[in-house]
Amino acid sequence: MKSPNYCITTVAECQSKCLPRNLELCRQLKTYLEDKVTNTLIYFGVLTTGKYAGALAYFENYPTLRDFEHAFEIYQDSSYYQRLFDGETTSIKSSNFIKYSPVSYEQDLKVKGRYLVLTRVKTDRSMLTSINKLAPIFSGTGALTYRLGSIITGENAGNELLAVSYRSMEQIEKAYDLLANNSDYVHLVNNVTVNSRNIVKLGF
Repeated sequence: MKSPNYCITTVAECQSKCLPRNLELCRQLKTYLEDKVTNTLIYFGVLTTGKYAGALAYFENYPTLRDFEHAFEIYQDSSYYQRLFDGETTSIKSSNFIKYSPVSYEQDLKVKGRYLVLTRVKTDRSMLTSINKLAPIFSGTGALTYRLGSIITGENAGNELLAVSYRSMEQIEKAYDLLANNSDYVHLVNNVTVNSRNIVKLGF
């Protein structure tokens, strides 16, 4: 697909007994949509930390909002979507649009990540310059994808979101050990407010 410029994130609380079924529905919906819409890339998984630990997380990536509109017209009528978000076993807690910034990073979309780390930050100015400076640390520790975006809808509109995917928890640990001693990172966190950092265990 073309390089994504937008991500639509959906978080839905899920009854624990229904989690395996709903993860399978996420997988089926992902396959269904990616087969029908060329310009889409979807990730899904379970939040393992934070306010909604145990909730489903679903991420749709598109080059344009018109691509999202086209996809939504298709999947809202699918049985997978209707069964997944029927309101009986899941309850949507947030659904937001994110506009990606042009981060300088060679994204690896061929390898499937197992974990996604989401860091939401309140800042008076874009973190893009700092995030580009820190990119070599994440690349050196094996991060597969490294994206920065601005949240443009919902209660956290205006916050920035850093999303980084990894193959293992060990890579996450190594990255943050190195960041703790990096002057650019220390300067960054001293000038922004980190509102949350959550880990999503991704499905396939």
